[in-house]
Amino acid sequence: MNAITATGLTKRYGQKAAVSDATFEIEQGEIVGFLGPNGAGKTTTLRMLAGLVRPSSGTCTVLGDTVPGDSLREVGTMIEEPSFYPYMTGRSNLRHAARLHGDVSEARVVEVLEFVRLQDAADKKVRAYSQGMRQRLALARALLWRPKVLLLDEPTNGLDPAGIAEVRESLRHVARDGTTVLVSSHILAEIEKLVDRILAIEAGNIVFDGPLRELVARAAEQNVTYTISSRDREALVAALVELGYAPQVLGAGEVEVSLPAEDAEFLIERLTAKGVRVVSASMEEDDLEDAYLRLIDPSRRPS
Repeated sequence: MNAITATGLTKRYGQKAAVSDATFEIEQGEIVGFLGPNGAGKTTTLRMLAGLVRPSSGTCTVLGDTVPGDSLREVGTMIEEPSFYPYMTGRSNLRHAARLHGDVSEARVVEVLEFVRLQDAADKKVRAYSQGMRQRLALARALLWRPKVLLLDEPTNGLDPAGIAEVRESLRHVARDGTTVLVSSHILAEIEKLVDRILAIEAGNIVFDGPLRELVARAAEQNVTYTISSRDREALVAALVELGYAPQVLGAGEVEVSLPAEDAEFLIERLTAKGVRVVSASMEEDDLEDAYLRLIDPSRRPS
């Protein structure tokens, strides 16, 4: 049985489709990264899976039950900015959530506080928490009733590098116990060490669904951006166009051109052969994130 199934999932607000015909399946125990730029439709999709908004069309199931349904009691969520009672302590907020859900012991409240390393701040009022501490508390709340499915929206917002690494290890731990994790992010590098599979969404459409290694292999077809200056900029531009590139004219006699990495090694040599005197040249390679963003938007120039 799949832990999550979406079939033709669509959400419209007026004439605009926030999510359009999303179809995917996630098996039990998988950790899947849900990637896309801000505003791509990640949060709306997670909200539909969690039963927080109804789809305009299409269906979704969690643990075999149509959403909304009883299976949502087996789901832990951390969607959008976490909301707590600021005048209550972290421990009291978790106790309140435990009472609302039911079947959660005081020992479990203590356990999840220790799991997210908030035991020393458990009795401080949440109004005094940093954003990173609130994110940890939200993760603790999502884990309270030992959910079989976790839906997490940007769970590492506000965390320092050490905190991000701790969250990754925490999610690996719960996945080893059989929990299915769908975790969204707009930063590929943030979750590439965590997941084996990627769902990518752009403008409400699923544009990639497959193993991380496949996305990495496609993204590895990197481009290189050269910034070149010459005493004769017109000759430089003409030579680059003749070589099949699309140069961008900058100031101070400089020209910028993006080209496949395998061509970069020979560019200056080829320009020299065409009689162009290169005064200076600097090269910048795409990182994995640039390459991923180019996969979902081919018109995007490297940053």
